[in-house]
Amino acid sequence: MSRIKGRPSKYQKSLQNDENWKEVKRKVKIRDKHQCRICGEKIGLDVHHITYFVDGETIRGQELEHLQWLITVCRKDHKIIHKNPNHPLNPRNRLKQNGETYKSVS
Repeated sequence: MSRIKGRPSKYQKSLQNDENWKEVKRKVKIRDKHQCRICGEKIGLDVHHITYFVDGETIRGQELEHLQWLITVCRKDHKIIHKNPNHPLNPRNRLKQNGETYKSVS
């Protein structure tokens, strides 16, 4: 059975009261000037994991040490990233770019 569209996943729910994640989001959004790094949108922003693993180890819960692997994106672009496995910010893309060096083509 698939997840109901628009309903937070268990992972998303686990982050809602996580003080570490709140600090991660704050730092990433400050770095990205509180705007989507793809289109420049300033509302409806998410912090996206470009990868969940570095050197074979999970970064979940340790994101403060790996801020380069997170990026601020609007919800529209977040969906586009996850639907396109070749997107340079998709976690499944072997040639993914990190959040500090990514330059939008738009």
